[in-house]
Amino acid sequence: MSMVEGFERKALFNITRAVALVCVTVFLLGIVAAALYGTSVWKETVDTKVTPQEIVDPLKPAKAARTDPSQPQGAQPPANTGPAESPLAGFKIPFSLQKYASGDNAQVIRNHLNDVPEADRQQYLDELGAVVAAAEASKVAPIDAINAYMHTKSERYTAAAAKTAEKWGTLKLVAEVAAGGLLLVALFSLVLVLLAIERNTRHMRKAEVQTIRTASEQVVEA
Repeated sequence: MSMVEGFERKALFNITRAVALVCVTVFLLGIVAAALYGTSVWKETVDTKVTPQEIVDPLKPAKAARTDPSQPQGAQPPANTGPAESPLAGFKIPFSLQKYASGDNAQVIRNHLNDVPEADRQQYLDELGAVVAAAEASKVAPIDAINAYMHTKSERYTAAAAKTAEKWGTLKLVAEVAAGGLLLVALFSLVLVLLAIERNTRHMRKAEVQTIRTASEQVVEA
């Protein structure tokens, strides 16, 4: 056996096997890390709940008399209106909110509800009712509190939507990394299998070559 053959059968085989094992181990650890990171990202949420204190406390300092805009920009003081079907029909309106949820105000609130997930709409009204009750108890203009709540709530839902989009983008990247890692693990596992087959069948091939060589020599002698 020549020096090259000895190096190939011993050193090169062992080096290749060690490298393949290290790569498989690293890729498996990478897949586990990606799975853990993906799980942590999946659990991240943006709380859209708004407490009355968040709205009322900034409004407590005395404010100058407001000048109502010529066109409604949000909730307005209740006005006398004739009987009409409320845009909020089908919802349970909190008692504290009822006198501010009529006429144009009802339509304004309904417009905001249209941007809220259907499952959260009743909670939206309940929170708004709690804000109005807290505003009245704190001597804060309820209309200002209603408008502030709508603005804050809209920002929360916008942030939640952005976070959801970011979450899905991150999870997609994690899935791609995990899939790539699995493919590489399969590739290096195949290398290990081929190396094992080559090592286990080496003596058989050597014996076969020796048999052919002996037969050839016998034919030549004959």
